[in-house]
Order: sequence, then structure tokens, then C-alpha cells
Amino acid sequence: MRFYLTGLARPKQVAQHLSALFPANKLSTSQEWTAKLYGYRDWHEMAEVTKSGKNPPSKLDEYLSAEEQAARRMEQEEKIYRILKLSAADAGRVALIRRILTSRTPVPLPVKTKSSTARRK
Repeated sequence: MRFYLTGLARPKQVAQHLSALFPANKLSTSQEWTAKLYGYRDWHEMAEVTKSGKNPPSKLDEYLSAEEQAARRMEQEEKIYRILKLSAADAGRVALIRRILTSRTPVPLPVKTKSSTARRK
């Protein structure tokens, strides 16, 4: 399922969240994951389709029937597990990522921890 967006502000926020959740990865990796989670081949394709404005934005979860919401949730969770290569032990992280993808209200960024080599003496 592909999500049609009104702009790139939301995907940029999602990529920032993924970077905070997976600090070992580059921002470009988080951007690619974000694009794939929204149903695109890569960030470039998502940006081009979004900027074209040819497609109406996808409906928000609250405007879907209960059955449609359940189907969307299952598909999104499967994508998160597959694209981010997570296991069943990561269910809490998957739920957070799904909330980041679908929430209309801002989800606070996780706090990044500094490595011991990055600390000033």
C-alpha cells in the first residue's frame, strides 16, 4: 500500500525519529526506510510523487472503517518488521515506529546517547 502525502515535512520527521532509534545508521538509511514504509522504492521517488500533487492524500486512520484500520495496521507492522529487519522481540519498537508513521500529533524524538569517545574531557 502506498501513502500519498501532502508534503515532505512528515517523512522528514519520521526519518529523524528512525535515525534517533537506530543511531548507528546514516540519515540516508533512515530516509530510504521511511520511503519504503510509505510504499515507495526510495526517497527520490517519494519526493517526486509528492511534489507532483497528482494524487489526493491518503485517508488518515480515523477516517477508515475498523476493518480498513486493522488491515492497514497489519500491513504496516509487517513492512516495519521486514524493511527494518526486526524480530518478534522488537514488538515495542515496532509499535512506536507505527505510531510515528501514523500519528497526527508529534511524537517526541528519542534521546540520543553520546558515545564515550564523543564526550569532551
